[in-house]
Amino acid sequence: MSQKNDQKLFSSVFKLLRPLVKLLLRHGIPYNVFADMARHAYVDVATKEFTLPGRRQTLSRVSVLTGINRKDITKLHKRPHPLENDTISHLNRASRVVNAWLIDPQFQDVNAQPKTLPIEGGDVSFSELVRRYSGDVTVGAVLDELQRINAVSVTNEIVHLQTQAYVPEDDMEEKLRIFGTAATDLISTLTHNLDNQTSQKRVQRSVFYNNIPQESLPEIRARSNEEVQAMLIQMNQWLSKHDRDENEEVTGTGQARAGIGIYYFEESLDQGKSS
Repeated sequence: MSQKNDQKLFSSVFKLLRPLVKLLLRHGIPYNVFADMARHAYVDVATKEFTLPGRRQTLSRVSVLTGINRKDITKLHKRPHPLENDTISHLNRASRVVNAWLIDPQFQDVNAQPKTLPIEGGDVSFSELVRRYSGDVTVGAVLDELQRINAVSVTNEIVHLQTQAYVPEDDMEEKLRIFGTAATDLISTLTHNLDNQTSQKRVQRSVFYNNIPQESLPEIRARSNEEVQAMLIQMNQWLSKHDRDENEEVTGTGQARAGIGIYYFEESLDQGKSS
C-alpha cells in the first residue's frame, strides 16, 4: 500500500475509533483494557484468516504479521476467547416471534397488519405464534420478555403488538449485543468492498447533505424512520422465504447468514462557527 493510501487508512480508522472510544469511556472501560482486546483481536484474525495455503499457522508467522512477541501470543491462546459466551448466529427468541408476527399472513389482518391475538385459542393465537417461532421457549417466558421491553400490551388475555421491530430499549445487555453484531456487519461490508471487484461488491450506499438547518432534523428523522421501517418489513417478508427455519420448503446445502441494514446519521457542523 502506498504512503498516501496508508495515511487515508489511518485517518479513516481514527474516525472509526472515535465513537467506539466514546462508548468505552461512557461505560468506564480504560485504555489498557481496550489495548488488551485489540491485541487479542490481532492474534485471533492473524491466526484464523491469514494462513498460507496448505500450511498450518505458526506462532512465528502470527508474530511477524502482528508485531506481538511469541510469548504474549501463547498467553493469549491459553485465555478464554472473548466470544466464547456470545455468538453472531444467536437470534433472540422474542425477536423471532415479533418478526413472524409482522410477516406471517396467518397472524395478520386484511390490511397485512399484525392481528391482536388471544393468548390461547387455536391456530391464530399468541401461544400458536410462539410455538411455531420460538423453539422450545415457553409462551409465558416470551410474553414476559415482550412485555418487559414494551413490545406488547395485554388486555383481558388479548395481546397487542406495539412495535414494528424488536427493540430492547430497557435491556442494555441485549442492546450491546445488537450493537456488536450491527457494527461488525457494517464494517465487514465496507472492508469487503475495498478488497473486491465491482461485480462482487455488496450493497452499501448513503445519501446526505451538509447544510441542513437544525429545525429540519425532527422531520427528517421521522420521515427516515417511516420509509426505512416500511422497506425493512418488505425485505423481511421476502428474505424469510429463503430461510430454512422460517420456510420448510427451502432446500440446499451449507448454511449462510445474509441480510440488509440501513442506518440514519446526523452530525452538528456548528462548532467553531460564529453566531
